[in-house]
Amino acid sequence: MTFKIITDGSSDMNVDFIKSSNITIVPMQLNMEDEVYEIIGTDLENLNKYYEFMLDDKNVSTSQVNLASFEKYFEEALEDGQDIFYIGLSDSLSGTFKNAQRAKEILEKKYPDRKIYIYDPKQASTGAGLLCQIIVKMQEEGKDIDQIDSFIKENSKYMVSQFGVESLKYLYKGGRISKTSADIGNFLKVKPVIHITDEGSLEVLKLERGTKRAIKVLFKNFQKNWNPDLSDHVLIGYAYFDENAKKLKEMVEEKFPNAKVSLAPIGSLIGSHVGPGMYSLSYFGVKR
Repeated sequence: MTFKIITDGSSDMNVDFIKSSNITIVPMQLNMEDEVYEIIGTDLENLNKYYEFMLDDKNVSTSQVNLASFEKYFEEALEDGQDIFYIGLSDSLSGTFKNAQRAKEILEKKYPDRKIYIYDPKQASTGAGLLCQIIVKMQEEGKDIDQIDSFIKENSKYMVSQFGVESLKYLYKGGRISKTSADIGNFLKVKPVIHITDEGSLEVLKLERGTKRAIKVLFKNFQKNWNPDLSDHVLIGYAYFDENAKKLKEMVEEKFPNAKVSLAPIGSLIGSHVGPGMYSLSYFGVKR
């Protein structure tokens, strides 16, 4: 039986990949000055508008994907005679995954002969996005849903996602650091390097003075930890400004010419925590 790979708007993927693949993305809601938008990764116009609102200190927020949306997109695939493999946002960061689980429980009763696999990879942003890109490629190569399920269960724990942050302002706004720490850090040009933990939450890995040093930390960690035997695909993300992401891409490709590196715009969910200018590096490592 055929199957549909589904994710949600929190998984950040390469735009050309999204346009050319058969993946289904359940959109997330963005709230901008009392206007509500539903977007996925190809809607760069509204995503950029979101970051511009942040830069102008206008009111913006994100909403988790609700139960009704998951039911709608899941049932469309089931009605079409397809099984479902859903991979999404870490439940440590949002209630979105619980809504996907609830939709599965409801629809399993209605479609008892279908497989509905729901998996929390303890990832977000380009980490979840890269997993999606890899399993879509596996599907295109003829792997069935159970083979993909086994691969994800065995290997998603090795997916590394690290982020460089340009301003501490948004970490303060999100309640992750104090205003005093943000003010002092910005004055001293401190740039945090953040990673996704084994539990799927955001954690400061290191503090560096200046963007160049922070980029070097991400690249040095990649050099030591990358495991191309699991996958040679690398995904680098950027939130609105792409200069640092492009620099990181050049560094990876120069040192590792066989790496298949692509860029992805960072969506609003992680972007709301770290703000415009953030850049990320996601890949399979020897360890997370």
